[in-house]
Amino acid sequence: MAARRTSRPSPAALAAWRRGAIRRMTRSRAETLALLRRIPADALRRPRTQAGWSVRDVLVHIAAWEAEGARRLALVARGRGDRIVWYDTTAELDAFNARVIRAGRRLGLRGVLRRLAAARARLLRGLRRLPATALADPAHALPVTRWLREFAWTHEGEHRRKVRAWARTVAGGRP
Repeated sequence: MAARRTSRPSPAALAAWRRGAIRRMTRSRAETLALLRRIPADALRRPRTQAGWSVRDVLVHIAAWEAEGARRLALVARGRGDRIVWYDTTAELDAFNARVIRAGRRLGLRGVLRRLAAARARLLRGLRRLPATALADPAHALPVTRWLREFAWTHEGEHRRKVRAWARTVAGGRP
């Protein structure tokens, strides 16, 4: 029986994947911002509406993971994907999240929204600058095509669904 060869996606397929990722990230952020506009500012700061976090804390959390994603893309671009720190345990993830939420609590809502926009801009810039072949480089523990969605659109979408569900309970079914 012949050994099965696994093939890497073509540069054209990877470029198409990147275009799709950018579209999904753009659409996801637009949906998040539209939802936030329907929630009163004081409600965004209300504690413990999203488990132990406020909606504002959730935005800090999303921005932090997108900043981490941009940092990882920069490492990949420099050929240093081997230096990416992977959070393998729930305790490591929880510690990262607690650290960024604690640091973000000093920011007002406008500061959080600026941080969110800046992190997304860096993530998009890093993705656009990365050569298409680097998106599926097998030299990395996980190729970009495997982890980026969790740092951007699926992660944001999961939190957005939870925020929307909460907002409906306090706004009489609206957002």
